[in-house]
Amino acid sequence: MKSFIKQDYPNLLGSITISCNDIEQAIKNYPLSFSETRNETVEWGMEFPMFLTPFYKYVYQTNKLLKQEEFWKYYLSENKEFFSTNNFSQTILDGLKARVYRTYPSLVRDIHFATFLKKEFTESEIIYNRKLDVEEGIDVLIVYADRYWGINLYTNTKRAHQGRKKKESRHTKFENVNYIELPVDFKGSVVCGKFFLYGEKEYKEILSALKQQ
Repeated sequence: MKSFIKQDYPNLLGSITISCNDIEQAIKNYPLSFSETRNETVEWGMEFPMFLTPFYKYVYQTNKLLKQEEFWKYYLSENKEFFSTNNFSQTILDGLKARVYRTYPSLVRDIHFATFLKKEFTESEIIYNRKLDVEEGIDVLIVYADRYWGINLYTNTKRAHQGRKKKESRHTKFENVNYIELPVDFKGSVVCGKFFLYGEKEYKEILSALKQQ
């Protein structure tokens, strides 16, 4: 077993000023489009640079969110060397673009919820750290009642559960972190333009879980 040491995971939320309200105002008029393309090789058989790395880099540097198409172009530009070296076929690129387009709303949803929790938990610390997310499988960490709570967010779909199981198998849990699984079906969720967001309903579920444990 290993222990979570807070100093090892600097909190990105402490370095950005964008709020959940700012995000809602920005995205309410953002377009979303999705392709029917679903290339199984791209989905499960190949490894690409992480989507969330350029997403959070842009937010960190600008305190703004890219639109869906802008994010795809930014992702390519941030990984120019990788794509020029591999010289993928158009079929692979089309499949990857479709996957990035599908992933984009969830990236927006996660950062919105982290900033929402930051606003609601005024007496607690809400931590988002990219290494904690990628390497440890914790989407948001809450310091509540002098204990650490790792929140795992994902949509309540068959594909999301498959992805969650794969993600879970790659990580050894911290012995001093309490884990809360939060699959969401979006019934009664916040709708902002074309986006479904986590909000009051999910916050109350987390709060209830914290108090029960």
